[in-house]
Amino acid sequence: MNRTSLIKGHLEMCVLSILSTKKSYGYEIMKELENHRLQLKGVGSIYPILTKLKESELVENSRELTESGKMRVYYEITDRGRKVLRQKIDEWMELQKDIRSLLKSGSEGEGAE
Repeated sequence: MNRTSLIKGHLEMCVLSILSTKKSYGYEIMKELENHRLQLKGVGSIYPILTKLKESELVENSRELTESGKMRVYYEITDRGRKVLRQKIDEWMELQKDIRSLLKSGSEGEGAE
C-alpha cells in the first residue's frame, strides 16, 4: 500500500481536524494538508470530500464576499462533525496502538530461528 492510499483513507478526518480550528475554504484546506505533507496528488480534489462531509451534516458552508469582490465558499465543522472527529481520532489512535504492538512483537521474533 502506498502513501497516497493511506492518506486517502483518512482525508475526511484530516479535513474535519483542520475545520475544527477555524472555518476555511477549499484551496486553504488543500494548502494546510500540503503543509503537513498530505498532498492530494493522486487522490483528486478536495471538493468531493467537502461535498460528502456536507451531505453527512458534518460541515456546513456559507458564501462570503472577499475583499477583492469575489464570492468564496467557506466550510465550518458542525457539532455533529466535532463528535464524529473525536470518534475518528479515537479509532485512529487505537489502530496505531494495535499496529505498533503487532510490529513490535514481529520485530522481537526476528532472528529467533
